[in-house]
Amino acid sequence: MAPCWDCYYWHRAALAVLAGCAPPGCQGPCRRTWEDLRRETAGENVRMWVHPKDGIYQLLCGECSDAYERKRLDLYRATRYGRAKGL
Repeated sequence: MAPCWDCYYWHRAALAVLAGCAPPGCQGPCRRTWEDLRRETAGENVRMWVHPKDGIYQLLCGECSDAYERKRLDLYRATRYGRAKGL
């Protein structure tokens, strides 16, 4: 099954981020733009996470990434990353 156009856009954005481009923002429920995220961090580095979902990548801010990881313990609990985060 092919992803919808919105998911495909975000998948391409995630690939571009992995190639060194700036992200457009968060694909998660918050939907904050890159400018919003930068403004909220007040000069600190903005961290984004790329997660696999339904065969494509999604690009999430820290808050949305933490929520997604808790929902997907099946993917992360048994990994070194999951153990380090206490999942």
